Amino acid sequence: MSQRGSHRLTVQSTVRRRWWTIIRISLAFTLLLTFGFTLTVPAQNSPAPPKSIPQVTLRVGGGERQITLYEGTVQILLQREGVTWNSHDIITPPLGTPLTDGMLVKVERVTFEIVEEKITVPPPVIIRWDRRMTSKPVVIRAGKPGVATQKRCIWRKDGVISVQWTQSRKVIVQPTPVIVRRGAVPSRGGRVLRMVATAYDPGPGSCGRYASGHTAIGLHATKGVIAVDPRIIPLGSRVFVEGYGPAIAGDVGSAIKGNKIDVCFPTRREALQWGRRVVKVIVYE
Repeated sequence: MSQRGSHRLTVQSTVRRRWWTIIRISLAFTLLLTFGFTLTVPAQNSPAPPKSIPQVTLRVGGGERQITLYEGTVQILLQREGVTWNSHDIITPPLGTPLTDGMLVKVERVTFEIVEEKITVPPPVIIRWDRRMTSKPVVIRAGKPGVATQKRCIWRKDGVISVQWTQSRKVIVQPTPVIVRRGAVPSRGGRVLRMVATAYDPGPGSCGRYASGHTAIGLHATKGVIAVDPRIIPLGSRVFVEGYGPAIAGDVGSAIKGNKIDVCFPTRREALQWGRRVVKVIVYE
C-alpha cells in the first residue's frame, strides 16, 4: 500500500475516534442532566416539616398540664385533648387564636344552680322603757326565732362560688319577739352628737354569709339596736337617734368608725329606705 493510502486510513480512523468520543461525552452529559433534574426537583418541591411548639400549658377546671404538639388553634388543642365545654364555660384565649410557644390556655368551668333551703328568722326586739329602772336592761321574754324558705341562686367558677343571691323568701313560721325592759330615756341631759347614720338588716346581704342574727353583746339584731364605735359611744349605752327613736348601742361594725352609727331594721327593704343621712344622737351613758 502506498504511503498516501496509509495516510488516508489513518486520518479516517482518527476522525472516527473523535466522533465516538464526542458522542460518548454528549450521552454522558445528557444522562447527567436527566437524572440530576429528576432527583433535584422533587427535593425542592417536598413540604417543609411543621414547626414544633415545645410547651403549651393547658389549665382545665383548676387542673394543669404541659403539652407538646404541632401548630394549630386553641380549638384544635382542646379537641385533640378531649376537652369539652358548654355555653357558660370561659375559654381564654378565644377558640380561634393560633397557638404560640409558652401559651397558657384556660378553660374555667362555670355552673349555675338554684338551691331551695330553709333559714332561721331572728326574732325582733321589743324594748319596754321604764322610768323606775336604773339597772341594766332585763330580758322579760327570750323570744323564739321563726322559719322561712328561700331560693338561693349560685354561680360557681371551677367549683368556687363567685356570685350568689337570694329570691322568693317566704316566712312560714313567724318569730316570737324578744321583750327587753330598761330604764326610760330621760327628758333632758346626755351628750348630743351629730353623726352619719347608715342602716343594716340582720341577713347576709348586710352582715355577710356568716350572719347569725345576734349582736356583739348578744342581743338579736333588729329595730332598736344600733352599731357604734365603742370609743365614741360605749356598748350598752342608751341613745336616742333622730328619725329612728330610742335604741341600745349593742353592736359594732368594721366600717363604723368615729362619728358613724349603723341603725338596724328587721328587713332589707327598710334598711335601704333609710339610706344614709346625718342625724342628731343623744347618748345617755
